[in-house]
Amino acid sequence: MHVIRPPLTLLLAGLAVLVGMAGLVRGSIPQTVAAVPATPAGASIVVGGAYLRVPANDLNTAAYFIIYNTSSTADVLTSITSGAGGEVGLETYDTSGAMTGLASGLTIPPNSSVTLSPGKVHVMIQQLYGTLKAGQTVNFQLTFQRAGLVLVTAPVIGLLAPAPTAVAPK
Repeated sequence: MHVIRPPLTLLLAGLAVLVGMAGLVRGSIPQTVAAVPATPAGASIVVGGAYLRVPANDLNTAAYFIIYNTSSTADVLTSITSGAGGEVGLETYDTSGAMTGLASGLTIPPNSSVTLSPGKVHVMIQQLYGTLKAGQTVNFQLTFQRAGLVLVTAPVIGLLAPAPTAVAPK
């Protein structure tokens, strides 16, 4: 009896496809980390009022929040990542009304705050990995020049739901 075996490269390619598909399925499930605080106690950067609305399409959405800098030194939000989409970044509207990326980051003045809001500076999430529904949460990792990594969990709210309010740090 003669047994025919597929070439090893074919088996490895099939395994790679299965692993890749598993990653896509996992990536399409919004992640939640309810036990992770928005910012550690005593941190100089505090994030509050985070949320995003149910997207109008399954392609992209925006997130909003308030960033408080409780230190006497300015800090810069240099990058944002999230498992909700393929591309995540800070955007604003230029004088012509077109959205543009903030490549140089977002400066948070000392002892002050910056509000990310609709029609102004916001976090744009593009190439969503799955459908976002009201009641789910989306996690973000914000990287600051001085404060380092800040974790934020934002609820997904309905289109007509009121935005969460933030309490300023003391």
